[in-house]
Amino acid sequence: MVCQICGKKSGFYPLCAEHFRMRDDGLVIKCKECGKWHLKAEGCSQCGHEERDSNEIMFERELLEHWGKSLFRIFRTGEEYASTDYDLARYDKIKIVSGELHELWNDLDKKVLYVPKKRLEQWSIELEDIADEGLQKSDDSYDIGRYSEVLRIAEEIHNQIESYSMDLEEIPEPESESSNVMFVRDREILPKLLDMIDAAESTILIASPWIWGIKEIEEKLTHVKEAKNVSIRILTRRAHDDPYHEETVRGLHKRRFSIETADHLHAKIVIVDNKELYIGSANLVAPSMKKNLEAGICTSDPRAVSQALVYFDDAFSEAFENRFTKSKEL
Repeated sequence: MVCQICGKKSGFYPLCAEHFRMRDDGLVIKCKECGKWHLKAEGCSQCGHEERDSNEIMFERELLEHWGKSLFRIFRTGEEYASTDYDLARYDKIKIVSGELHELWNDLDKKVLYVPKKRLEQWSIELEDIADEGLQKSDDSYDIGRYSEVLRIAEEIHNQIESYSMDLEEIPEPESESSNVMFVRDREILPKLLDMIDAAESTILIASPWIWGIKEIEEKLTHVKEAKNVSIRILTRRAHDDPYHEETVRGLHKRRFSIETADHLHAKIVIVDNKELYIGSANLVAPSMKKNLEAGICTSDPRAVSQALVYFDDAFSEAFENRFTKSKEL
């Protein structure tokens, strides 16, 4: 979700960490009329203290800048290395969206920007169409990777729209905590992960250094993607001459999963629908699932899930940025 006050990423809650602390100090309160969070000193903008079109969504300028720059770098890389003229035409469309985003974040004096919901929806749809067409028709590994990045940004824009308009009644109060914690070990881990994936309705986030030999999980992920259009993001390591891992990651790209790589990744995390979290020792590889002694925790505690969401988003974004930095150095 995004913070209702400043637009920053906020995990499971409608307040970022900074405004969470201000809430504890009584400086941020919830409006008794509409249920929106606001700065106590400024009053509730939703109820008329500041007239604002209800069809506009607030964002930190930095987030729009991140989307715009990311798309422009994808365009520039694709323009230089595209394998076909059809790919070049698709990258030109990506350039147009990045230019429209640039118009918004180019004003450095504004830290917070309001964007019409229809415009955001248009970007999300256009980028998803470009990515879908590219993933279906391209056989070049680098183009496949770039289209996967475009799809990730399209889904991220869509998720921000959804999270901003989420009914606050669905969100537990910040002070609420859940005792729903389950310890899983060894051969219990695979069926638990399959159950979590099968129940997904909107998003699945996975961090695993290595991924191969887990046919059951791959098939289940593919099913929920096709049947329920679940957004799937995966953070893993680069292949480093591991043909099993490399082949698996390539196949996941073709299935429209959004994938980034971080060579220093050691965390093993699965988050489903921003509500359920697995964290443990097991990689998503056959030996971990079927031979090794492994252990983990599954929980739906809102605080733990919220912190894991922000952690994953930051790590995923950092991996994306580092890949472009390294490509420039080379």
